[in-house]
Parts: sequence; structure tokens; C-alpha cells
Amino acid sequence: MAELAISAAASILIELAVPKIQEKLKFNKDLEDDIKIMRDRLGTLHAYVEANDDHRGADRRLDVKVEKVREIAFEIEDVLDEIFLHSAHVRHSHMIIQEARRLGHNIRHRFPVHRISGKIANINKRLDDIRSQAVAFPDGRSSSSGSGARTGQRLSPLLLDDEMVGYTNLKETFMGRLMDGEERLVTLAVVGPAGSGKTTFIKNMFWKPRIRGRFDCHAWVIVSKEFDLKALVINMLKQFCDWRKESYNRLDISEALAQIRKYLEKRRYLVVLDDIWEKEHWDRIKDALPNGPLGSRIIVSTRASNVASLCASSPQYVYELKGLEWLDAWSLFCKTAFKDNNGECPSELKTYSSKIVKRCEGLPFAIVAVGGALAQKRRLPIEWETFHKCLGCEIGSDPSLTAISKTLLPGYLDLSSKLKSCFLYFGVFPEDYSVERGRLIRLWVAERLATETDCRTAEEVAEDYLSELIHRNLVHVSNWDLDGRPRNCRVLSVVLTFIVQKCKEEAFASIFPRENSSATHNIIRRLSVHGDSSHSPHISINVYAVIRSVFLFRCGVFSPDHLADNFRNFKLLRVLDLQGAPLAVFPEQITRLILLRYLSLRETDIRTIPGSIKQLLYLQTLDLKQTGVTELPKAISLLHNLRHLFVYKYNVDNFVAFGSVVGVKFSKGIENLTNLQKLSLVKVGQKDGIIRDLKKLTQLRKLGLTGIRREHCKTLCASLEELKNLTTLDLCSKTEEEFLEVGDIRDPSRNIQRLYLKGRLIAFPGWISKLDNLIRIGLKWSKSKDCPLKALKHLPNLMEIQLVDSFEGNKLEFEASTFKKLKILAIEKLSQLNTVVIEEGAMPELQKMNLRRCPNLKILPLGIDKLSKIEELVVHDMAKEFIAGLRREDRQMVQHIPVIHSLTLNNQQGWILENLSGSFLPDASRHSS
Repeated sequence: MAELAISAAASILIELAVPKIQEKLKFNKDLEDDIKIMRDRLGTLHAYVEANDDHRGADRRLDVKVEKVREIAFEIEDVLDEIFLHSAHVRHSHMIIQEARRLGHNIRHRFPVHRISGKIANINKRLDDIRSQAVAFPDGRSSSSGSGARTGQRLSPLLLDDEMVGYTNLKETFMGRLMDGEERLVTLAVVGPAGSGKTTFIKNMFWKPRIRGRFDCHAWVIVSKEFDLKALVINMLKQFCDWRKESYNRLDISEALAQIRKYLEKRRYLVVLDDIWEKEHWDRIKDALPNGPLGSRIIVSTRASNVASLCASSPQYVYELKGLEWLDAWSLFCKTAFKDNNGECPSELKTYSSKIVKRCEGLPFAIVAVGGALAQKRRLPIEWETFHKCLGCEIGSDPSLTAISKTLLPGYLDLSSKLKSCFLYFGVFPEDYSVERGRLIRLWVAERLATETDCRTAEEVAEDYLSELIHRNLVHVSNWDLDGRPRNCRVLSVVLTFIVQKCKEEAFASIFPRENSSATHNIIRRLSVHGDSSHSPHISINVYAVIRSVFLFRCGVFSPDHLADNFRNFKLLRVLDLQGAPLAVFPEQITRLILLRYLSLRETDIRTIPGSIKQLLYLQTLDLKQTGVTELPKAISLLHNLRHLFVYKYNVDNFVAFGSVVGVKFSKGIENLTNLQKLSLVKVGQKDGIIRDLKKLTQLRKLGLTGIRREHCKTLCASLEELKNLTTLDLCSKTEEEFLEVGDIRDPSRNIQRLYLKGRLIAFPGWISKLDNLIRIGLKWSKSKDCPLKALKHLPNLMEIQLVDSFEGNKLEFEASTFKKLKILAIEKLSQLNTVVIEEGAMPELQKMNLRRCPNLKILPLGIDKLSKIEELVVHDMAKEFIAGLRREDRQMVQHIPVIHSLTLNNQQGWILENLSGSFLPDASRHSS
């Protein structure tokens, strides 16, 4: 497909249309006109490529033409980026110097821009040639009858009861819903990723005689993305009536709907709607089926979680197939690979067999495909070892494994161009790598895969893209955040293999050393090196010149000189991700990468940033978290496109002490960074200039400040009132005894979801009680005499509370029916606390409680036995009497908690863990960690 390359070029054309770029093109009218022509030509070819997508591979002439289109699209992207390259110049605050620089820049770059104009004219001519030739190729959309053409055949059971592996408990509850006798129409939804066994699972129920005998008529139709309601209804009619009436084919849609409603009106029916793709499809189908009191059942299968939720009669009628447990996966593999050996794996093959099954991650279709391929191979350990090593390339070449690609392909093809690119982006990450959501979002924005709209930022659009991929079960969430957003996500191993194959076909990304041939490609847009950079692929200078993104993962050996030597060739680079690289010095050559939009040196050992970073005028993300950088050069203020700036480091030993988080000093000029969305952490200086200037950064979503003095607070409150988009606010005083007087905020941002106040409080800020969207709050070192729970108890969405040395009273009381959504509670270093009371109905959703270093708390929280959903209780350095209560005296109060751990510091400052989970054993196991 060339659509991804066309989409990338189109994104740059959109960006070129913004006024500040148009202003720079005015001195070359021909160039401006040529760009407009190119935009029109490109739109026409995009429509042509999409229309003929289904016929790729079947028509050699079409394949050659589409390949040419992709090459031209890449050339367009290159030449448009060159315009940005020659449009950039560093601004100066002095107007005369600024005007002199502008004139000098235009004179210096006039010839290169004229050369670019010639390139664009040549490209437009080639686009015209291809467009004229495209007339000879008709739009390839098939006139097949869509869902109806694929559903006429009679279905037969795929697996008998004793052959179906896994999902035992789910199968029993599902059967119960079908047979429960409830006299109303009920819709059950089975959801899961491609290849999770949805169709097999349903077939196993559909063909059971005792289930079929309960219904008067039955039909199974495959809906598919090529939705055709008339064909689907006629197909159901033919199955219900048990013979083929050719006259049905002559019915129009209204007549067909009337016929099926009339036929089903007084019958108990069972309908399977297999493979629903869109919510709109369900809305149209459900109107065709009568909703009567006869106990009919509809079963829906879908790859999309949001579609499943919409179709099911209630949430408990959604059945999610997440993949087989290990024993079931192993059993299915052995049945498939060793049929002639009664499903027994020979001992000499067990090592690599288990590795191969692990790669399939519980997906039945992958297990069956791989097992079937291995059933044809000789049972020699060396052959199975080779198969395991080459499993990725085997999927693309072994005919017996094409089922894997074919199963994943429809879901991929159903994505828009932008979503396809976002999905393929997971190919740059190593296998089993779980990427943090924010990092992924920022990368997509830097790559122009997500662009802003009239009412949404590019980051918000990217969030929507990720949610869509998750709902389609193409991307899996590793960890969820409290607010229901994914914290980390990944793709399954077999899905990654499919992605890497597609990345290679589309010239989207090259992975080394997984894809050894990548170094020979003439076009490499993204280069991802997994391992030591000293063994990175040999690539020609011409190929380096068009690389857009470079990633380095898991490099034990790193050669800065080797990397620096190549920087001069990366003239169009927009993403450089060196997170975790053993790098001690900032490579000066990076500042020559004018088009760089994303730079991550997170978790490296660099300590300084050069002033020449001002040349990175398009930089959007600068990630220096967990580095040694403590001061930023004044030149940072010239990076007007900067959206995300992370510069802070955690220094934590055994506990988070005051000063554990180190911020960064910022020179004057912060008010120029008006596009900043995230800024964390800035160390406030002696004067309050930076704090005063913050009010101009109205796009800020996240703000972290440290080193705040009492005299700064009035100015700080005034600035915070202007930041109406804030969702995260982290404020820390200069010292543990310094007062953080932030009570004067009259109208805070109502969008705040995370709030951290670190420092002394004279009184609890009243404005916090207005934050209805607050999810997480951390109050640390406030040493308040007033209990903070009084002000927090009515916040409707609060899910996490952290109290660290924040209350000097002796009693914490969680009143009845308060903190309705709280899930995590952490209480630490409340030195006077001796009683915690949890009244009936308080914290009904609490899942985890942490109690740390509260020496006077010697009894368990009263009412802890009423917390029915608590899953974990962790205590650190608590009194001996408290631990004794956990062991014996108060054991019955916590016996419902699955995980109970006690950690104590020994003399060597190491932790001793005592596992108190489950029934008490006198000699509870201990071990150091």
C-alpha cells in the first residue's frame, strides 16, 4: 500500500498551510502555487490507491503502479521537509537584529528554495503521468454481495466438546445464559482479538443438540466489514425457512425486513451475528429482529470492545476471550503438533516447544497454525530451534502459517491511514516491550501521525487513536491507571511479527537485528536498533539522508562517536529516542538536526545541555527525566514549538524524603514558551520572576514547581488562576519547614485531576474542595493540626490519597458513606496517630492500603473488616504491637485480605519482608529483598 506514504506527505502539506509557514513562502510565488497543485494531485491518488486496495497482489500492473506512487510520496515528504529546513531561523528579541537575520536567512536560502521549486514541478509532472495512466485501471471495488455472499453455506461444528480446549468456566456460564429460561430477548457478546477463538467458542454452543432443541429456528450469518443489510436478512430467511427460495433474492430491503419480522414474530429464535465491525451495523440489524417475550437469543462476536458493550443486553453478558491459560495452550499445541503421538510431546522437543507456545501468548489461531506447521517437520531439536528463531519470517513465507497473517489482515485493512501508521509504530519496539502511554502519544504527534483539529490538541487526537486500537483488541494494555486510561501498552508477539512484516512491506520501519535485510533497503524511514550500537547496520549515506526516526533499545555497549559520525547525515531526522543509552555527554552534533521534533535522553548520564540547542526550532518534546541535568541554558526560551519539557530526577533510597525530587533551574524567557503543555519540574529561584511569567503559558496541562518560598506564594496564586487547562499540579516548598501558602486561589482550574502539595500548610486550602475532577491527591509535610479528611470527603471522584507527615492529630476518621470511589490509601509518618476508624459504608471501593512509619498506631484500623474489596495491605516499619495484631490477636479482622506484607528495615538498611497473607503460620517465611 502507498496510502501510508501518501498520508505522511499529506500531513506535511497541511502543516505547510499554516500562516507562519505561508509567510515564509511568499517570496517564491511559484513554489506556493506548485505546493497547491501537489496537494490536489496527491488527494486524487490517495483515493485511487484506497479504491484499489483489495486488488493488491492480484494485479501485477497495479502493484507496480502503487509502488511508484509510494516512491513519489516519499519524495514529496522529503522535499516538503526541505522547505521546513530552509525556513527555520533563530529569532532575536531585538527588532533590528531580528530583521537583519531574516533578510540574511532569505538571501542565503533563496537558491536552495528555488531548487526545491524545480523538484516539486518535476514531481507534479510525474504525478500527472500516473494519474492519467490510472484511468486504465478501474476502481477495484468488487460488486460481491458482501455478507450475504459469504454466509449461504451450512455450518458444521469445528470442534467437538472433548476437542475444544480452554475457556471452560466461560463456556459453562455462557451455556447457562442460553438455557436460563429468561423469557425476553437477550443479546450475548463474545469479544476478543483476532484469533482468540471467538467463532470456535460460539460454534461449540450453536451446534449442541440440547441448545438447538430449545429454539424454533436458527441462523448464523457473518456480518463482516462489507456490510449489506439486505443480503444479510435474506440469508437469515433462507436458513430459518430451511430451504432456498430464489424469490427472496428479488425482494427489496423493506420487503425483506417485513418478511423476517413476520416469520420470527411468534417464534423463539437463535441468531449468531459473527464478526460485527461497526456500531452502526448493530443498530441496523437489531431493528430487523423482533424483540418479543419468547426467550430468543442473539449471539454477537466482535473484535471491538466498545461494539461488544453496545450489543450486549447488559455488561455481564459480555464474554471476553483473552487467550488460553498456559496448560490449555500447551494441550492445544500438543494435540495439533503431535496428533500421531496421542498429543504427547517428546522430551527432547519440550524446551523449544514451550518457547514456541509462549510466543503465541495464548491465541488459539496462532497455536493451531504453528502446531500444524511443526507437524510437517522432522522431530529434530535443531529444526525446532531454527523454527523458533525464525518464527517471524516463517509467518510470512510458510504456507501453513499464512492463517496468522490472514486472520490479522482484515482488522488491519479496516483501519484508516492514520490508525494503520499508529498500529505499525509498535514495530519499532522490541518484543515484550511495554511502552508508556505518554511517550507513545508524544512520538505519534512528533511524527505527524496525529494532528490537531479545531477543537482538540494533537495529543488528544492521539489519545483517541490509542483508545480505538485498544477497543479493536489490536493493542493490549499492560497496566491501567486509576482514571481508566492505559498506563503502558504493547502488542502480542504474533501481532508484532505481523507488524514487522508489514513495516518491511510498506518501508515504514526497519528493525535491526531482527530484520537483517533492512540495511540493504533503499528507503528507510525509521530505524530501530535493538542491541549494541557498535553492531548497528551498515547503511549508505543516501539512505541515512531520508531517515526520519532513530530508536536505540537495550544497548549494553554504546559508541557515542559512532552515532555522532552519522548525525551529520540525518538532515531530515525528526525523532531521536536514546532513552536508557549509556551516554555521559550531550552529543553536540544533535543540535545540527534542525527538523528534530522529539529528543529523549531520559535515563542517561548527561549533565549539561549546550546553548546551541536553540537551533532545534521545531522541537516539541525534550525529555531529560532521570538525567544529571540541573540547569537549562537560556537558549531553551527560543524553542517556541516546545510542548513537553521533562527535567527532573528522583533520588530515593528507602523512603521518599523531602528533597528526593530534584528540579531544574530555568533562566529568564520562560514566558516565550507559549505552546508548553507539560513542564516539570522547575526550581524556583530567589526572585519570583519565573512564577509571574507562568501565567502566560495558558496551554499548560501539567506543571511542577519546587523551591517555592513563602514570599512567592501570592504571585504563584495569581498565576495559577490564569492556567485554566491544568490537569496536574505539583508544588513543593524550598524546605520542609517553609510554608506553602496557596490558599488565596479563588478560581482554580476545574480540570485538575492530580494535585500534590509538599510543604507546611497554615490552613487547608478551601479551593481544593471545588475540584470535582480530582482523582489523586498527595499532601506531604504539611503538618496540619486540622484533619484533611474533612475537606476531602465530599470530592466525588477521588481515587487515591497520600498523607505523608501531613496531620498532627491522633485520630483519622473515615465517616460513613464517604470516599465512595477511593481505591488507594497511603498513610505515612503521622507521628501522633494512634487510631484509624473506618465507619460503615466508607471507602467501599478501596483496594490497597499502605501504612508506613506511624509509631503510635498500635492497633489495626477499626472497621477494616468491612472493606469487602480490599486486595492488599502493606505496612512499613510499623510498631511491634501492630504487627503482633496482624499475626494473632486481630487476625480475624484481616483474614479476607488476599495479600498482607510487612516490611522492616534491618541494621544494614535493607528490607526484611514478612508475608502475612492467608492463614497465620507461627514461623512465617522471611526473606531479604
